[in-house]
Amino acid sequence: MTPAPAMTQDGFHPAFAELAEHMLRERERAWPDMVKAGKLPQGTASHRLFVLRSIAEIWRCAADNLNPKRHFMGVTRAEALEELAVAIDAAETRCRHKPEDAQRQLQRDQLIAMRWWHARYPAGRTSYAMNMLLMVKHEANQLAQAAATPEQRNAA
Repeated sequence: MTPAPAMTQDGFHPAFAELAEHMLRERERAWPDMVKAGKLPQGTASHRLFVLRSIAEIWRCAADNLNPKRHFMGVTRAEALEELAVAIDAAETRCRHKPEDAQRQLQRDQLIAMRWWHARYPAGRTSYAMNMLLMVKHEANQLAQAAATPEQRNAA
């Protein structure tokens, strides 16, 4: 078994949410031009953006103790691991080009730790049950909020 990356030794890092959201914004800006130029198929771009939105949603919900949006819970473990592996490869390339850049090294280390966290959770029935639980919990919270009076919503 691969040892845990250094950034996982001291627990959860809320900065992972910021990095995931930063990666998503970068790709949302860059990929439409790549699609237009024929460098990236539209279907691939759309799917990878969905996966990145899901990764960002997972980390933002974890960082801020929020309930996830249901439509992002359809991402599979394999899809998240693959997208993070691609991001790690790109980060390692950037680090080789500028080895003195501490920010690039930090991002690479954060990506490696994020992928480790995703790999910890098993695929299959366990993740399906966990996703279903999160979806049902989200639906219940939405219904409760819709039924609440303005005073109850403001007090929460």
